[in-house]
Amino acid sequence: MPRRSSIELTFREVTGTSRDSTVPAGVVVDWIDKTAYACAASWSRSQCVTSYVGNMHFTVPVPRDTPVTVQARVVHTGRSSVHIQTRVLIKAASGGWQTCTECFMIYVALGPDGEVEPMTPFEPNSELESRRDIDAARRMVYRRQVEETIQSLPKTFSSTEALTLRFLVSTEERYPDGKVRGGVVMKWIDQAAEICAERYCGYDVVTVLSGGVRFYRPITIGDLVEVDARLVLTGSKSMHVLVRVRAGDRWDRNPEDVAYGLPVMVAPDGTGSARRIVRWEPISEEDHEVADKARRIRDLRNATLLTPSPYSGPHEVHADAAAPTETSLQ
Repeated sequence: MPRRSSIELTFREVTGTSRDSTVPAGVVVDWIDKTAYACAASWSRSQCVTSYVGNMHFTVPVPRDTPVTVQARVVHTGRSSVHIQTRVLIKAASGGWQTCTECFMIYVALGPDGEVEPMTPFEPNSELESRRDIDAARRMVYRRQVEETIQSLPKTFSSTEALTLRFLVSTEERYPDGKVRGGVVMKWIDQAAEICAERYCGYDVVTVLSGGVRFYRPITIGDLVEVDARLVLTGSKSMHVLVRVRAGDRWDRNPEDVAYGLPVMVAPDGTGSARRIVRWEPISEEDHEVADKARRIRDLRNATLLTPSPYSGPHEVHADAAAPTETSLQ
């Protein structure tokens, strides 16, 4: 079977848990993960696991009962990792294509014994591919800074504007080796952030920015999972929710960290705009510390957002432009 550096899949959601008429961000990320994983596995010709889900800004909501095209292409490789750039497209009313969001995914290759193995190098064949390769390498600097900031966050979650989802893992959405797919974990993160934000503002909410998630360990069937969500920052119209996923055996009182996320949620007013949000004020010293670190994470990931090209079709090649910042969402 030939090695492939790009793959395209089509999805559609007819029903879902959200009351909104659009597809939840977590479901879209799951589609991205499925497509990017297929691309990573085809390139590496080995089992892969999700290592990182990049930041993504949803410039266009994905409507339900609509065919959605997800593209994935290899843009960079490390010693054992492959970086995949993805695009999510829908047909525009004009008949052309519209990009809803873009993001980077990183996968690590594993051998039959489950140990990390070397990745087949990707060699750019054009100036545009070279630019993408260099850009992917530069993004790693920002990701390391974000990860360091996340690691310095308090390990406890206060009860102020927070909630915890706790459940045993039972899903068919697994990699061939039995581990739960990264896209499924992203759906949990989005769902917890959605509930936390809705309880705070009193309205239905949607995700406008997600991703930026580093995976620290895999989850297996039967694990007890805890998804903690905590409001940490608000803008005039946005709510930043810090989400931590932990997992372990059901009798383990100290489950291990799996991933952290910081989705940004807004409450649509039905006219195409977002409602104004009551400002959340930090109370305790820990609240102030977490809010400060959330601002730093926001500023760092502003440098790694991609701008979707609104008129590019599925097979067009376009240059990647600078994205609107999180600050502009507020």
